[in-house]
Amino acid sequence: MFSKNNPEKQSNNPKVEDLMINNTSESLKTELSEIEQQPTVKLVEKISSILSPYFVVIVGLYLYDNNFLFGTILILVGILSLLKISYEDIGGWGEKIKSIFNQNKINS
Repeated sequence: MFSKNNPEKQSNNPKVEDLMINNTSESLKTELSEIEQQPTVKLVEKISSILSPYFVVIVGLYLYDNNFLFGTILILVGILSLLKISYEDIGGWGEKIKSIFNQNKINS
């Protein structure tokens, strides 16, 4: 049963040919069919990108009573996400505001 020359044990060993990757047209066709299934994934991503900001705002509103700071942060993040405003946009606005105040100091 546990011997070295057990024929059952030897027949279950994989061969090198079984482990090699075949670059045939059949394997390429299966890869192409997997790529064609991507529209379903894109649809789910679109639905998720639409619903997730609303979910964040609703959770923020729920937590607003118990934890003012955390609720407010979630509400703001959800609203910014709904309006498609990125952190880079906010940073750019901050730089513009700084430059306005610096110009006023230089002109005075």
